[in-house]
Amino acid sequence: MITSVTPSYLQPDRLPSPGIRLNQLGPGQQNGHALFHGPVPAVTEVSMIPLSACNGKLFKWFLSLLLVLVGSLVAYATTMPTASQGILDLRTVDLSRQDVELRGEWKWYWQQLRSPGQPESYHEFTLFPQHWSSSTWHQQPLSNQGFATYALTVLLPSRTTALKMNVPDQYSSYRLFINGTEAARDGQPATTAAATIPHWSTQLIEVPATADTLQLLLQIANFEHAKGGGRGAIRIGNARQLSAVLATDSSLDLLLTGCLLMAGLFFLGLFGMGRTEWPMLYFSLFCLTYSYRIIGTDLYVFHTIFPDLPWGVTIRLEYISLYLSVGTFVVYTQSLYPQDTNPIITRIMAGLCFSAAATVLLLPPLLFTQLMNPFLMLMVIYIIYCTYVYWIAALRGRPGARYSLLATGLLMVMFGLIILQYFDLLTPPKALLFVGYLGFFFLKSLVLPYRYVFAFKEARHIEKQFLANMSHEIRTPLNAIVGFSNLLDTADLTPEQHEYVRDIQVAGKNLLRIVNDVLDISKIESGMVQVERIPFSIPSLVDSIRTMLLPTAAEKKLALTVSIDPTIPDTVLGDPTRLTQILLNLLSNAIKFTQHGHVALHIDKRSQTSDSVRIRITVEDTGIGMMPDVLPHIFTRFRQANDSTTRHYGGTGLGLSIAKSLVELQGGWIRVSSEPDKGSKFTLEITYQIAQTQTDLPQDQDDTSWEPTGRRLSILVVEDNAMNQKLTIGILKRLGYTTQLAENGSQALDILKNADFDLILMDIQMPIMDGYTATHQIRTVLQKKTPIIAMTAHAMASEREKCLKAGMNDFLSKPFLPNDLQLLIQEYVLLQSAGELLTKPVSAAPFLTFSEEPLMEAVEGDTKLVISLLTVFLDQTPSQLQAVRQALGYGDLPTVSRIVHLQKATIQLLGLTEARQQIQRIETQFSAGATRAEITRSTQDYLAQIDRALPAIQARLDEMIMR
Repeated sequence: MITSVTPSYLQPDRLPSPGIRLNQLGPGQQNGHALFHGPVPAVTEVSMIPLSACNGKLFKWFLSLLLVLVGSLVAYATTMPTASQGILDLRTVDLSRQDVELRGEWKWYWQQLRSPGQPESYHEFTLFPQHWSSSTWHQQPLSNQGFATYALTVLLPSRTTALKMNVPDQYSSYRLFINGTEAARDGQPATTAAATIPHWSTQLIEVPATADTLQLLLQIANFEHAKGGGRGAIRIGNARQLSAVLATDSSLDLLLTGCLLMAGLFFLGLFGMGRTEWPMLYFSLFCLTYSYRIIGTDLYVFHTIFPDLPWGVTIRLEYISLYLSVGTFVVYTQSLYPQDTNPIITRIMAGLCFSAAATVLLLPPLLFTQLMNPFLMLMVIYIIYCTYVYWIAALRGRPGARYSLLATGLLMVMFGLIILQYFDLLTPPKALLFVGYLGFFFLKSLVLPYRYVFAFKEARHIEKQFLANMSHEIRTPLNAIVGFSNLLDTADLTPEQHEYVRDIQVAGKNLLRIVNDVLDISKIESGMVQVERIPFSIPSLVDSIRTMLLPTAAEKKLALTVSIDPTIPDTVLGDPTRLTQILLNLLSNAIKFTQHGHVALHIDKRSQTSDSVRIRITVEDTGIGMMPDVLPHIFTRFRQANDSTTRHYGGTGLGLSIAKSLVELQGGWIRVSSEPDKGSKFTLEITYQIAQTQTDLPQDQDDTSWEPTGRRLSILVVEDNAMNQKLTIGILKRLGYTTQLAENGSQALDILKNADFDLILMDIQMPIMDGYTATHQIRTVLQKKTPIIAMTAHAMASEREKCLKAGMNDFLSKPFLPNDLQLLIQEYVLLQSAGELLTKPVSAAPFLTFSEEPLMEAVEGDTKLVISLLTVFLDQTPSQLQAVRQALGYGDLPTVSRIVHLQKATIQLLGLTEARQQIQRIETQFSAGATRAEITRSTQDYLAQIDRALPAIQARLDEMIMR
């Protein structure tokens, strides 16, 4: 068998470094220490345990492997041939299949540099390789500085293959003679320090082809290093395999160096972009400094690339790279988990590392190399402490701590193997060490990206909280805008004033849409949007959307056409609300960016199975189009074609991003093609399941009216915003209730200590004491069971649950509709009064009866679809009313009859009982042939009723959207 040269960092007298090589195994051979013969279980594969399994399995695996290796190595420790009395007999060893280390007892001559052919002189026998400080001469201890000669006779077997010797570096220069001829030289050994030239390299030399006996003479001199004598054993074996091993080992060193350099430069570049993630900087410096230890030690590949570098430079690079890499790793660990490390230990360890690095620059090698053994002991202690730090960080759930813990566990296992080598017990399997070091750097490299992901999630949480706060801050003034405009619209105003109020309502509606778009993006990205599967009709949904958008297209004189494949199933299972939102975004954009021509919607069936159908939807327009360089980014949020688009057409740039996200949530795709000044084409496909039966809509239902009781309720309003105070109290007075105001939770507690109320309306965000704390105090300290309704501008989905957990009874989102507040008052005071029905007092200002309940029942409680249908109604009804007024002016009674009849079903679903009765009266007049004046008078009454209902419906829609 041919095995690689023992790495220098595994020798007991050299620095640890990851210059690790894989063994080349001959047929039937296993790797092993040169002191031993016999098979060793080969490590052919190292499998990684999942990173999340930080429960000791990997460490147990390595420990078991280690015990197996030690046991097997000790079992055959006495069978490997070793030199005795200066002779090594290899005549029974097949060197074509197995390489042997020339270990054992060599002749040696202290303070002599003998040359071949010199007469024999006094000599002793000593183990080689071995430090001089571990040997004796004339039974006297020796110093590591001096010079000596070693001699060995090797008896070779008959052979047919060429042999080579792998000669590692020695402390700190040598010359090797074989059969009287110089075969290798590393530096220049001499008898004085001035004449000695140290150098370190690994050499592969040829063995004489015909010789059956080798006479080796090895001169070693050291005056520059703290350690002297033999460092590594010479290895003899098959020339081809030894050459292949050396080439492989060198390639692995270069590969590992390249990986570390690239990782270091990569993380250094990332740090340079933001300059905030300091662990990234320290880890990059650790990779860069440690990379030298791979090619600057052991095989000294770096010396091969730069053979003329002085030994004084390379030894300093070797030592300083270790000190700096350990120092940067110490600082890296501190910056990675500052809450779990002791800063005093970090400062001491880092100070020692950087001080040791300073000694390398300031002191000669003979002095600074003496610090290595103490430093190695210190490094072992720090590795144990570092493992403890990562263990604590993992227990505390620090980001990436498990990766760090597993990486340090690998390092500890490899360090254990090195210690076993230190005591000359075994040569660790090279594959295991190679994978171990590679795994260590890989896992440490994963820590920083994991922290990035963790930081990103934290940022998303902060963004979510910001959106909630933003929603509250925007909706608070929006509550006043919408609420006061609704109150004003019911007052007796001049036509001009009514127009102003409508403009205010439009502005509030536009602002609300912008806020809702931002919240939609947040909900989509946080996974809060759930896709429903309910029966709906695609043709009916599309017809409603066309009806809604037709007036807008007509205002711009655009043709809005819709074509639907008649073979599409009548009813499918899906999310009609999301499809409505997608189509509204695409069609609204098409109309907005088209000045002349047409907007077309095509819905085709792409494929159909027994239980599903794939629908292709195409939206085409003849609008302004887009440049080719804009198309790749058109679905990016807040991105529009250019700045002028935003200024000229308005919008947030969120509509297409929302549409794309909603399409992909339903398992579909969306694409766009466009040409400037020719128009755009959006194409999307979604697969729907086919519904087995079509859901029937409920028939006409009457609203249940409230029976008045004449009771005046007392309500405590807890609100800090002046506008909201005025608005809420104004609405409650219009409803006929008495009120008292508290500007924060603390004031509310003081009032409630001396008075009782039928209901408490509680704001959430207030100074001094917020609504949650106040509610908790009311429930626990005051022991009051008064119904508490939360009033907040927060619109996040989790807010209602939070309010209920705090002890509140319900949640009312701002802006709210008076009827909604009245419903909550009725519900909760009803519960408190044990069945007493509360209603709007007689003195209250009349509000038109409106309820979305019939519509809600018709769509089986689909709030999202109700919102879409109400939006369609509010968008199309004003233009229809205007058309009726124009028809009355022209005496066009057939048009009046057609439009009023068209609105009948919608009015019925909205619970507008009085308006529905008025429609029936108008239709009866048409059937009975009433006069034009009678029909006109009835129609004008109907129009007035709808005019009064629209603000209430709009307010209700806004409140539903808020929720």
